[in-house]
Formats: sequence, C-alpha cells, structure tokens
Amino acid sequence: MRQGKLINTNNILFLLTFVFIIYQLIYFYFFIDPHVHRIVHLGFALSVVLLAIAARTRHTAVFIIATVFVFISISITVQLVTIYPTVRGSLVLPPIQVTVGTVIVTIMCAVLSWIRFGAIFTVFFMITLVYVFLGGYFLPEGIQPPPVSVMRLITWIGGDLLNDSGVYGEILSLLANYVWLFIIFGTFLQVSGASRFIQSFGTLISGRMASGSAMLSVVSSSLEGTVTGSTVANITMSGAYTIPMMKKAGYTREQAGAIELASSNGGQIMPPIMGIAAFLLANYIGMPYSRLILYAVIPALFYYFCLAMYVEIQARKQHLGRMQAGVNIGALVKDAPLFVLPLLVLTFLMLRGMSLPLAGFWAIATIIVTGLISHSLRQDARINWRGARDSLVSGAVSASEVTIVAALLGGIAAIIEMSGLGIVLGGYLAKAFAGNLFLLLLSAAVVCLILGTGLPTVAAYIITATVLSVPIQQLGVPPLLVHFFIFVYSCYAQVTPPIGAGLLVASKLAGGNYWKTGKEALIATSIMFVFPFMMIYSPALMLQFGNLSAIQVITQFVNAIVLLMVLTVSLNRFGLTKLSLLEMGALVIAGISAVLFMVFPDVGVPLTIAAVVFSAAGLTSNIRRARRLGYQEKRQVEPIELLTKDIVSD
Repeated sequence: MRQGKLINTNNILFLLTFVFIIYQLIYFYFFIDPHVHRIVHLGFALSVVLLAIAARTRHTAVFIIATVFVFISISITVQLVTIYPTVRGSLVLPPIQVTVGTVIVTIMCAVLSWIRFGAIFTVFFMITLVYVFLGGYFLPEGIQPPPVSVMRLITWIGGDLLNDSGVYGEILSLLANYVWLFIIFGTFLQVSGASRFIQSFGTLISGRMASGSAMLSVVSSSLEGTVTGSTVANITMSGAYTIPMMKKAGYTREQAGAIELASSNGGQIMPPIMGIAAFLLANYIGMPYSRLILYAVIPALFYYFCLAMYVEIQARKQHLGRMQAGVNIGALVKDAPLFVLPLLVLTFLMLRGMSLPLAGFWAIATIIVTGLISHSLRQDARINWRGARDSLVSGAVSASEVTIVAALLGGIAAIIEMSGLGIVLGGYLAKAFAGNLFLLLLSAAVVCLILGTGLPTVAAYIITATVLSVPIQQLGVPPLLVHFFIFVYSCYAQVTPPIGAGLLVASKLAGGNYWKTGKEALIATSIMFVFPFMMIYSPALMLQFGNLSAIQVITQFVNAIVLLMVLTVSLNRFGLTKLSLLEMGALVIAGISAVLFMVFPDVGVPLTIAAVVFSAAGLTSNIRRARRLGYQEKRQVEPIELLTKDIVSD
C-alpha cells in the first residue's frame, strides 16, 4: 500500500513540475504583475520541494506532514494572489491574513533550507533576528539596531507584497524571471543529448595534450558552464566521466576532484549564462545582463587559460601518458547542433536586446526542436523518455530548492538593509582604513572568503555587496569593478573549506580526502585570489578604457598575462621540468615587477619591460633545460630499445 502511494506521488510530482515549467515558459506573454509572479513562483517552488520530500521518504509521518504543507503552500499562494489587488490599492499595513501567510511562508523557507542545505542559512537568518531584537541590549552604541516592532519587522521580511526587498523581493524576482529558466535550459540541453557533443569535443581537444583527461575536464566544464552557471551542476554532469578517467590516467583522487572542482567553478564566470550572483550583480549596478557578459569574457578566458596551464604542468610533473580515446568525428558533427544552435540563439537574442525570459524561451524551443529532429532521424541518438522525465523533475526540484534559499536570503538582506547594519559596518570599515583603497579591498576579500566558508556564492555576494560596495565606490572605483571584485571572491564559496558545496560534491565523487582536495583546488584556482585586484588597478582587463592611452591598455594586458603565467608556474615549481633556483628567482622578479606596475602605473613601461624580460629568461631557461634532459633520457633509453628489438627479432 505504501509503495503505491509513492508511485502516485511521483506521478503527481512530475505533473506539478511539468505545469511549473510550462508556466515559467509562457507567463510573460500574459503580462502578469511582477509581484504576483513572485508569489506564484515561490508557491510553485515550495509545493515542488515538499512534494519531492513526500515522494522520496519512507516514513509515513514525514509523508503526511509534507503533503499537508503542500496544501498549505497552495492555499497561501491562492490567498495572496487573490488579495494582492487590495494590498496594492491600500496605504496602510497589509491585512492580517497577508501577515500570517507571509510568516508561514518564511518559516517554511527556513525549515526547507535547513532540510535541503543544512543549518547555515537558517542559523544566519536567526542571527539577524537576534541582532534586531536583542542587539540594543548588549552591542556597543555605534552598531546597535534601531528599535523596531514585531509588525514592522514582519513587513520588512515579507509582509509588504509591494516591497522590492524581503522574501518576495528582488532576489526572488531574479530567480523567478531569469535564473530558474536557465537552470531548466541546462536540463533541457542534457536531455536532448547535447552532453554527447560536450564530451566528444572535449576529448578531441584534450587528446593531443599530456594532461589528457584533466584537460577534458577543463574543456567540457567550460562548455557546460556556458549553459548551467552552477558549480555543483557542472561537477555532477562532467565529473561522472572525467573523474574516473583522471584517476585511471594516474592523477590522485584529490587531484582529480580538485581539477573537476576548479573547472566547474569557472562556470560561474563563464558567459553567456553565469551564476545566480551574476544576475544579482547586473541588477545592483543597473546594467543589462547582455552587456555584463561581454565584460566577463576576458576574466573567464584568463581563468581557464591558467587552469589549463595548471593541469598540463601536473601531467608533465607526474609523467602521465596521453589519453587513449578516439572521437567519432561524424557523430560529433551531428551532435553539434544540439549544443551550438540553442547557445547561438540565446546569445544572439540577448545581444539584440531581447529580454532574458523571452530569449530563454526561444532558446529552449530551439533545444526541443533540434532534439526531436535528431531523435527522429538518428537511431544512435534516441531520447530516453524515462530518463528525460527524471532529469526534468530533478532539474525542477533543484531549481525550486535554490528559489527557496533565495527567498530566505531576501529576508536576511532586508533585515541587514532596513536595520542599517550594512551602512554601519561599511562606514566603520571605511573610517578604520581612512580611505586606503587596498586595505578596503582586502577587507572585502576577507569578508567574502570568511562568508564563503559557510555560504554559497549568492549569499556571500549579497551580504558583502550590501556592506562594502558603497565605501569602495566612494573612493572612486566604478560600480562595475567593485561588484565584479566582490562577485569573483564570492565564487570561492564553492571551493573554500570548511563548507564548500562544490568541494563536498567533488571530493565525494572522487573518493578523496576532503581537506587535501580543498588544498589542491585552492592552488588550481589561485588566479581567483589575484585577478580581482588586477581588475581594480588595471581596468582595461574589464574593457574599462576611460582615458587610458593605447600604450597603457597594452601594458595592462601584458602585465596581466605575465603575472598569471608566473603565478601558475611558480606555485607548482614546475614548467616543462622542475624550476631551478635561478629560474625561480627570475620568475619572482618578473612577478614583483608586474605587481609594482599596478601600484605605480606612472612607470608602467619600464616595469612591463622588466616583467617580460625576466619571465622570458626564466621560462626560456626552463624550456631549454627540459629539452636537454629529455634528449639525455632518450640517448640512455635508445640502446636498450634497440637491443630488445634485436633479441625479439632473433
């Protein structure tokens, strides 16, 4: 009897997610009020997650509780949508049924966040509540919260349906309008068979390199990052085949997990579909997302260039053989439209100024059409409909879980903003560092990294941007650079121990030690520590030319390339062979010259020349020495090979 209930619940879950997806694809054609859409979206998300819990549990009590709350969620959603016109036309506090409904929704978000993602979000939410209610009793006078009533606090958090902050605020709006649709976009791509193209193309590129399977992870994850923007989604999709290949090739479990983690984490900054925080970034600075992705291209290319160098160095360091894997070029060409066409449609429409929901709709329509055509014409590319159904449900559930967390984060951000905590802390730091830009940037980086030990990218970005973006901008840094600086450091939320969601998934998938995997991943992603500062002091890297001359633009790019190459090689103490003390010294001087260039731009040309000369000297020496060592090894091996050949022939 219980098994039958589970099957029925799974069928209902599929029906609900299917209706949710259809609604998300067509809602903008009906000109639904934005605030009503947020209410409906969160209601759908809560119902989907609760129904998924009911479908998966084996405990009757949990099944009953989850099912009851599905009906409660639907009832509250219907009530809020029905009463919304009255709230919109009223100048007083919301009716009591709105207050009660939003309180229940907030509690449900907090509980489900705890169940699905652990205690961190809920605990952080509780800390902000304690700050508002009790901070006036034990905190110093400078950072005490203002007195606030319970009703006013509820209104801040979500009781005012017209507000752009709180549970039903702008953060939820971004999920409801953009991010959720693109998570489903990635799921549709996977269902259509586009992952075959990604894997085959990555194999074709990486098969010619010493790093082989590791380079496959870099290439495939960068491609998947263009459509998922999620570290965990990338690890799950590509890590299933790249991690076993890397371990088979000779990489340790920790190295395999770290390389996949580093490759997948770059998806958060890889256009055209970056992570959730990127949508928030565009919203904070008032810039169209289609424009933001153009500025993100160079940071993304630099990141993957350095990561490719890292995996190639590791392969040569351990004398790993090339990957032995063939690619069916004919099948690759046939699979290409499944990935390339939807991505081209999406990018073209966004660059033409079409709204993101509409561009996403036509991109998904392209996926469906190309997938069905491929399914009907090719026997080797049939769609597994049961697998497609499971993937769509899984994608919708995952996206709904993110929506719930985003709603809770909206409540946290509202408390920080309305209580004045962000302004107080920002002003305190600005005063403490007395207008010193470097120290203020360093404090922002430290805050992001500390938050990143317990919060994902979007949470670390929201809190840090709320607290520190204004003081940094007051020192003359453009908003784009300030927020991108915070955004890049926030991306480390998936990498940094002790709590990194991506690190947890990658280390578990590879079967490696969590801490050793984290240490290796930090080395692989070392560019992320340096590049944000380079963006601030060398704005040409973000295509912010301003009054820069052609020489200044060129020197900024040259110094960036030198510094990143030197950093990658020096941290590994290896180029084509192990660095000698003299080579290491030359590279250190080159790196110092590149750093000094950012500090003293007035002497940029001499410092650039020094950086280029010393880096070229160190790398050239290493290359020549590697060739000599390789020649000597070849001379030592040749007679044995010839002797063996003669013995066999005799």
